[in-house]
Order: sequence, then structure tokens, then C-alpha cells
Amino acid sequence: MPAVNLDRLDPQPKGFGRCGLCAYRDVGSAAVCFACASRGMDLVGRGHCQTCDQKLPESGRCSNYWCNRPPDERYFDFIYAISMRSGSLQSAINLYKYDNRRGWAAIFGRVLVGYLDEHPWVMEGWDAIIPSPTYTGRGARRRWDHIRLILEKADLEAGGRWSFQLDPAYVEKSRETESLVGKTLVERRRICETELRDALRIPSPDGVTGRRFLVFDDVFTDGSTLREIARFLRDAGALQVGSIVLARQPWKS
Repeated sequence: MPAVNLDRLDPQPKGFGRCGLCAYRDVGSAAVCFACASRGMDLVGRGHCQTCDQKLPESGRCSNYWCNRPPDERYFDFIYAISMRSGSLQSAINLYKYDNRRGWAAIFGRVLVGYLDEHPWVMEGWDAIIPSPTYTGRGARRRWDHIRLILEKADLEAGGRWSFQLDPAYVEKSRETESLVGKTLVERRRICETELRDALRIPSPDGVTGRRFLVFDDVFTDGSTLREIARFLRDAGALQVGSIVLARQPWKS
């Protein structure tokens, strides 16, 4: 779909982060919302790691632990990050995840579809975009699936243009695990390689075999979570696993 010239719209969008006041909140399109969001986000561009989409230092060598491990130890190939996690996007994600502002799901879904529409090469060679698993059962920190909800909105917006696979779930999380927020990179790896690894399951391995998946998530940090998900999918027969995310957390070595 062609890019939208926001200056020609009447009325003009209010700007990303002010979506609740915008005339296009309920009737906007992926093209309008992505164009608007692009003005207020730190979009990922050149000079980023080809594996994790982190901005590279002057040395040109990514300091992310998993980027420097062999592919057969990392399990995932690379990620596509729409933006860095900063500014209005960071605030919006926090409102959505922690303040239960579920209306953001539709906006994030439009941003995702708008990104795919403007970068169709992203989906070349991939069979489907699937949600990163979220546990919502007894003892869950969040009783609603914030990742799946974004993909549901994106699927409606796309109208079949892109392959979002929601049912059946190819990978599930069977119980809650310790939060990774505020943890060091070493702690994150430990939690993922123990608690998360024990909680993941593949309900229907036959549906995984021979396919290539992009795992969707809201934020990518270091890749420890994605690695475990990719590990399960690859062990079940997936040929390739990557990821697409709304935001890439700025790297802290």
C-alpha cells in the first residue's frame, strides 16, 4: 500500500501518543497510523546489528551475548524491530501492559500491519507470524494475553494480506515464570534456561514441522526468551525461527 502524506489529511492526526484524542482512533487505517507513528518513533535503520537490530558501536561489533554465539546455539536467526523502545512508544507500551489500557492493541496492530505493508520483503520466506506465548491461567501476573490481542487486531486490519497464525497455538506457556523486568542479563538467561524452559510446550508438533515462523512480541531485550521459544520450535521440526517486535530495548552491556 502507498505511504500516506499526513499533511494532506483533514483533520490531521494528533500524533502518536495522543491517539485517544485523534479523529482516526476508531476509523483509521494501518497506513495512517503507521505514518503518524513513524514521525514520533525512533525507527530502526542502518547501522544496526543484523541479528538483534541493536544500534552498533563504532567498532561495528554487537555486544549482545546471543549475537556472538553460533546459530545452532542461538536457535533464532534474527529479529525485525520496528522501533527502538523510547519516547512515546515506550510510554504507550507501558500503559498497555501495566495499566490495562487495552485500546492500544488496535493502534499497535495497525502499526505492525503498516510496517509490513511498507516493508513487504520482511515476510519473504516466512510461513506465518505467531504470538510469543503468554500465560494467563491461575497465578498469572496478567490475566489477559496482551501479545495475542495485538495480533488479533492486526489480523483484522490486514484482511488476509499477511499470515498471522493464532489458532492453533504452536507454542504455549503452561505456568507463570519469574518476571525478567529489572533483571541482569545473567539473571535473564538463568530464568529462561530453567523456569521458562520447563514451562513451554508444543501442543501439535505436526503443525510445526517444515515451517518457518516469525514470533511476534512487543519488546525485544537480549534474546533469551526468544531463544527458548525458538529452541522448542526447532526441536519440533521448524526449519527457521525469527522474530518481529514493536520495540527493541536499547542495549545495556
